Amino acid sequence: MNNKPDNLRNSSAGTKPVHPLKTLSAPEFAALGGDRMVFVRSIRAELLAGFVPEAKAMPDDMVFQLIMGADGNPLLVADNEQAIADWLSEADVVRVLRH
Repeated sequence: MNNKPDNLRNSSAGTKPVHPLKTLSAPEFAALGGDRMVFVRSIRAELLAGFVPEAKAMPDDMVFQLIMGADGNPLLVADNEQAIADWLSEADVVRVLRH
């Protein structure tokens, strides 16, 4: 018995399965609480430049802390953990673990 939705089952056509959460509209995602979920990650300036063009002026190996919304949008960039903690304590968000 396969309990997976049709779009998650292996396809004989060789197409990559799409998780149903990836097809939600912005209002549907927000209704699930997605607009309140955030995650924190460390990121080098070299990679951060893809989100924040100003990071191109920083040394490539400089490490920042980045808070991202569950929708993938960057919300805050900081160079220290305290700034992250302060923002999280004041924001109406839920921190989730990334895996």
